[in-house]
Amino acid sequence: MFYNFDGGKLYYKVSGQDNKTSLVFLHGVAMDHITFESQIVELEKQYKIIVLDLPNHGKSSHLDHRLPYSKTCAHLVIKLLNHLNIDRAILIGQSLGSFIVSHAANLYPEKVIATVHIGGGGLYPKSSILLKAVVPFISPMIMLIPNKYMFKMFAKHKALQKQTQDYLEKSSAKTGKHVIIHLTKAMLLDMVEGISTPIEQPTLILYGDHEAGFVKKMNIKFNETLENSKLTIIKNAHHIANQDNPTDFTKELITFITDTTKEKLISQKKVNNSPDVIFSKNVEVMK
Repeated sequence: MFYNFDGGKLYYKVSGQDNKTSLVFLHGVAMDHITFESQIVELEKQYKIIVLDLPNHGKSSHLDHRLPYSKTCAHLVIKLLNHLNIDRAILIGQSLGSFIVSHAANLYPEKVIATVHIGGGGLYPKSSILLKAVVPFISPMIMLIPNKYMFKMFAKHKALQKQTQDYLEKSSAKTGKHVIIHLTKAMLLDMVEGISTPIEQPTLILYGDHEAGFVKKMNIKFNETLENSKLTIIKNAHHIANQDNPTDFTKELITFITDTTKEKLISQKKVNNSPDVIFSKNVEVMK
């Protein structure tokens, strides 16, 4: 199915149970809706599922490059929900999708029941303006890498399991260097611009235990800024944790959704890495 918007069309797919809680899945850079297949198979038994190809990806049109990407996509996601007559939904974003989820929750709090962030990061408080200094170097750095190495490197940098790497190598080659460059810059600028207030909805933050160090730090800080959040580390997984370890990821997601829909708000921050590790707000305590 396609949702038509000014200047293009957005590919989406709806499945699952019509009268149940709606879950919207938003993928990361150089991916598409297929990245959530393992979750869809399990969750569509109990929930209404909406997956889509973000602009510049898969079957969807390109977005005007002059528009702020994440914020514009947040508006599109809410317009799609309105088009589908969905009053409220839980938004689940991977990496770039996490930024879109943050904007949607901030701009349309009445439409968002809860948020889930996979290998993403918080947009509040905003990052240092010095991050802008990196932006001019993104394009020449990526363009110097030959295509036959570029997409394989991109996949190995973000995925641990071979099947995940194979998917990401194929999807990134289809998406292309220019889109990857544009969206990498857009994400950096997004972090500098930030959002005005912290997310208020119940929030689940996840990342793989093989995630890049700076992303781990971003997510720990993200968790610390929120009043109603939970931080969970997925074992044997990298940036695309939902594919690298779909069993553990989906289990954590279902638990969070079940608790949220039962209005069991998460009042104490914690990290589930193993039974032996507990994180308080600023201190790691080893039993």
